[in-house]
Amino acid sequence: MVCDVNEEFNRKNVKNFDASNLPPCKSKLSQQFRRANYITSLWKNAHMKKISIFSPDNNGWTLKDNKYHFNWFDGDQLPSFVIESLQEESENESNMDDNEDSQCQHWVDNDLSNLDDDDSKDHAECSNYK
Repeated sequence: MVCDVNEEFNRKNVKNFDASNLPPCKSKLSQQFRRANYITSLWKNAHMKKISIFSPDNNGWTLKDNKYHFNWFDGDQLPSFVIESLQEESENESNMDDNEDSQCQHWVDNDLSNLDDDDSKDHAECSNYK
């Protein structure tokens, strides 16, 4: 089943792809559920003396410099097959850009040499008129 997804992903053109349409990965969704659960427990127990039985450290938050920050997800940001596909795509684009640059430089060199030839002909014609 995962193999089918990999094959389908490799067939797709990822250039004009809106990643916001993708569902969150399991680790990110888990952290989001933990944060929501922690905040819900705070509100649910707000009328009590002891507000929460949960620690924010284990519920989607991390403590840095005496401030709590979101723990967005654990693990890799992208699956390995996505990273490899993007690297291959960028390598192919850079190779195509290099080829286009060298071809453009060749055209510019040819145009410059043609301009030099035309200028020498124009100078010769002008000297004939004197």
